[in-house]
Amino acid sequence: MKSVAQTVIEADRFYTIAAHTGNVIQAVEGSKDGGTVRLGKYDHKPEQEWSFVREGDGVYRIRNRASGKLLDLTMTGTANGTWLHLWEDVGGTSQMWKVEHTPEGTVRLRSSWAGGKCVDTVGIGAEVGAVLQIWQEVPGGGDQLWVISEVKDRVKRAAKVEARCVHRKGCRAGQGRKARCKEGC
Repeated sequence: MKSVAQTVIEADRFYTIAAHTGNVIQAVEGSKDGGTVRLGKYDHKPEQEWSFVREGDGVYRIRNRASGKLLDLTMTGTANGTWLHLWEDVGGTSQMWKVEHTPEGTVRLRSSWAGGKCVDTVGIGAEVGAVLQIWQEVPGGGDQLWVISEVKDRVKRAAKVEARCVHRKGCRAGQGRKARCKEGC
């Protein structure tokens, strides 16, 4: 097996999560709760980019760039074959994933809720359209190994909040919630 450089996961960055075929995890119907998660060819779309919100040592919530929804287990399932989907952040353990590095530079994404079962593809294969599920670790299971790569061409920027005076509707001169504008309103 070829070795790849290990990516260091940092806050305020976005990443792709790719299978051995190069296809990436992407949100489908990502704007609603229960949106499907599948593999797709990387097209530099926000539905294919993820941030990792640190919860503990190697444990993260994986947030989709387009929708802000988290990678989650359908019906908080724990059985082999439970599909992954997107859901709003409910603070649940079914939305927590341990990133386990391998010597080859790939990672396994293990469910904190489902006894460490790994993110896998339905039907053995990592082709475009493959649905994601959890499954117990399979020795040599290439469909359970992922490459996390930083999205270099776009940097996450905090949304700029336009400061407004809170004393008079329409005044934009204030610099905070209770700031006064030059007009004294």
